[in-house]
Amino acid sequence: MKLRPLVLLMASPIVVAGSASYAQLFFSHNPVTLDNLDGDYRTIATCAYQHLARRKSGLSRTDYLEQGIVRISSDTFIERWELSFVKDDGGRQTRLDWTGGGYPSEWVLSTVRACAA
Repeated sequence: MKLRPLVLLMASPIVVAGSASYAQLFFSHNPVTLDNLDGDYRTIATCAYQHLARRKSGLSRTDYLEQGIVRISSDTFIERWELSFVKDDGGRQTRLDWTGGGYPSEWVLSTVRACAA
């Protein structure tokens, strides 16, 4: 009976180590361009965040104004992704990059594209 807690304690580092490799497999740090949108990156990101946040919990927004990037990410148990809105063509265009996690749903992408229309 006293061995059981010891076995669980010894197995826990294996679970933690396995989690790290799982996260690396499903969260890429290499950006993939999904679209080029007409309009200012901050305006499109603000619109997208407002519309997405109404129906999705677990969203966060991070502004990197010095770099010309706004990131919106979802990090929930069910879904994990990150979209970057990148200033392009002197501010007249927005490059939409996917930089990690599972591929965003078509609803997310269509919401973002509608903000540029």
